[in-house]
Amino acid sequence: MRDYSDLIRRLKRLDLPHKTIGVVDDSPIYLFQLQSQSSNPKQILITGGVHGDEPAGVEAAISFLARDNTELLNHFSFVVIPCINPYGYIHEMRENENNVDINRSFETDDVLEAVIVKDAIRDMQFAMTIDFHEDYEASGFYLYEGIQNEQYLGPIIANVVKSIGPIDTEDSGEDTTAITQGVYKVASKWGAQGLAPYLLHYHSEHVIIPETPTVWELDQRVALHLGILDTALTHYIEET
Repeated sequence: MRDYSDLIRRLKRLDLPHKTIGVVDDSPIYLFQLQSQSSNPKQILITGGVHGDEPAGVEAAISFLARDNTELLNHFSFVVIPCINPYGYIHEMRENENNVDINRSFETDDVLEAVIVKDAIRDMQFAMTIDFHEDYEASGFYLYEGIQNEQYLGPIIANVVKSIGPIDTEDSGEDTTAITQGVYKVASKWGAQGLAPYLLHYHSEHVIIPETPTVWELDQRVALHLGILDTALTHYIEET
C-alpha cells in the first residue's frame, strides 16, 4: 500500500494555491491553480492518477508543480489535479474502491471520482489537456492525441522525446488510427467515457494521453511525461 498522507504532505509543502474538490474514502482530491499574469493566457489542464496503479502520472504532476514555471506562466495558466483516484493509488490498483475503472465512467454520473472532476471543471475551457498514463505491457512510450483542428502535434512530440526513451513499436491494441509510429488518434468510438475524450467533447480543444512503460524506472517515466508536456507547450508559445 502507498502512503497517501505522505503525498498530501508533499503537495502542501509546495505552498501553492489549491482546494479540495472532493473526498473519496476519507482521502481528499486536490486541484491546484497556477495563474498567469498575462492578459490572455492559454488554459492548460494536467491530470494524473486516474488509474491508481500508474504512479508515474502522479509523480509527473507533482514534479511539474514543484519546479520553477515562471517562464511558462508568461503564456499559460494551469489547472492540475495530481491524483484523481486516491483509493486506487493507495491500494496500487487500476480501479476505485468499487472496482470501477474511472477512465470508462465519464459519460454517466454514477462514479464519484468522475463526478468530482466534472463538477470541478464545469465552467472551464482549456486550450490543451494532458492526462498522464502508464502501460504495463509496453516496452517503449506512445501517446494518443485528439485535437479539434486535426493539426496533430504527436509526430513532432514523439521525435523530440524519443531521446528520453524509445518509442513502442507494437500496436496500441485499442483499434485506433496511427498518425505515425507511437502516435494514435483518440478514437471517436470511445465516445466520452474516458477522461481525455470527455474533455475533448466538452472542455478542451486538444488532448494528449502519454503512455509510459512501467518497466522503465520511475524517474525516466516522469521525465518522458514532462518532456511531452513541455514540447507541446513550446509549440503553443512558438505559434503565437
